[in-house]
Amino acid sequence: MLIRRNYRPSGPPAADAAGELANDLRAGRLTAEQALSRYCAIVYRQTGSYEETAGRLGIDRRTVKSKVMSSERDSR
Repeated sequence: MLIRRNYRPSGPPAADAAGELANDLRAGRLTAEQALSRYCAIVYRQTGSYEETAGRLGIDRRTVKSKVMSSERDSR
C-alpha cells in the first residue's frame, strides 16, 4: 500500500545492510554503480526521504530515487 507518495521497502536493518556493503567493498565485489545504489538505499532507509538523502549525499533527489529503485530490483 502506498501512503503519502512515499514507499519504504521492508528489508534488513540499515546497520546490517551497511555491514554487508562494507564487506563487499573491501572484497572488491561491487561496481561503482552497485556501490552507489546500495549506499543510497541505506541512507534512504535511515531518512525515509529522497530529499533528505539527496541533501546528505550531495546528489539530486531524482538520482537518489533511481538508485534506490535500482538497489531494490537488484536485491530481489
